[in-house]
Amino acid sequence: MNKKIRLLIMATMLAVTFLIAGCDSAAPVSQTTPEKVAEQPQQPNAPATLEKTMQLVVYHATKDAMYLVPETHKVPVNSHPARTAIELLIAGAKNPELVGVMPQGTKIKNIAIKDHIAYVDFDDKLIKKNVGGSASETLLVGAIVNTLTEFPDIHQVQILVEGKKIETISGHMDTSEPLSRSERIIKK
Repeated sequence: MNKKIRLLIMATMLAVTFLIAGCDSAAPVSQTTPEKVAEQPQQPNAPATLEKTMQLVVYHATKDAMYLVPETHKVPVNSHPARTAIELLIAGAKNPELVGVMPQGTKIKNIAIKDHIAYVDFDDKLIKKNVGGSASETLLVGAIVNTLTEFPDIHQVQILVEGKKIETISGHMDTSEPLSRSERIIKK
């Protein structure tokens, strides 16, 4: 008899648990405002259109290594869009007509913006894995600077490696001071 009562109590508790859980997810959709949707975590079956997105422009090289071409990415809104843009730059081009300029395995360590200058810090692979000549270095530096100066609050970029200013990446271009946007290498 004792066993039957325990089983009955457990079955009742299980039924109440399912009932409560079912009531929580049955809230009418009309009660969810856009502001509430933004605050709620995305459900696996929820439409992706409810997620707020932003567009980021990242620069990659033409196959002939003559120019940079902007590539637009639509990504979820976040609190560190400049870092996201550099991560997209590191990931490489999605357009098969373009080539990535970042040395293989390069990682971003940090990015800080102060007085309209972005200080972007890479690991040492930016230098150690860089195998290009002067054109490659120009496109690499240009891609980093032009990608970050797409943001209205960034006017110049200081490239750092392992937290320190570097004179050059591969010996062809001075990177010891903050650099400004280069429109001349963007393909029109």
